[in-house]
Amino acid sequence: MNSRAIVLGATGAIGKQLVAQLSHRQDLTDIVLISRRDLKLSDEFAGADIAKLDLKVVDFQQLGQQVRSLIPANSLAFITLGTTQKQAGSKAAFRQIDHDLALAFARACKSAGVARLGVITALGANVNSLSFYNRVKGEVERDIQALDLPSVFFARPSLLLGRPDDGRFVEKLADIVFRPFTQWFPKAVRPVSVHCVAAAMLNVAYDADIDSAAFVLTNAQIHQRCS
Repeated sequence: MNSRAIVLGATGAIGKQLVAQLSHRQDLTDIVLISRRDLKLSDEFAGADIAKLDLKVVDFQQLGQQVRSLIPANSLAFITLGTTQKQAGSKAAFRQIDHDLALAFARACKSAGVARLGVITALGANVNSLSFYNRVKGEVERDIQALDLPSVFFARPSLLLGRPDDGRFVEKLADIVFRPFTQWFPKAVRPVSVHCVAAAMLNVAYDADIDSAAFVLTNAQIHQRCS
């Protein structure tokens, strides 16, 4: 049983849900949170068991080097880091955050000997996608899978429901418009709550029956795994 976990991207919409749900597992003793800035944990993670949270502030320009010694061996690791091109300011900045930082962290996880790594990507992630966003997400999956970690999975959620007001106007508008009709969408593309995504990731992370070294957690499986 894995008693320790580490999360990169804990302050994001899914990250906060993941941390809260992790903290209430009785078999988990502590959760290392990797952040670029100091945080007031009681404000950022309302509802979480704060006593289990161990905040580590690192320089993201040197993430790979600085985080390696902070990753508990045989732990469960999660990457819920993510932004948008608008928030990042450019395509290059977006790629640096969503791809380069994720890959640097995954390399450190490989060196530290994590038991399993879970990574948030997106529905439509594909290295050949015409969408820059989905193409980068596909590259994240490809490049992390090439590291040959003991076990890694990629969660590909559709439109996220229950996201806080974080400046993503299009996503927030879509949440309002589509929420009343989500039950009629096929599960393959049905919008999914951030709570559900986090719950599904934990379900998979602790599933000892999964023996595949690398696999995709589809949007339909996210709905199935969180119920």
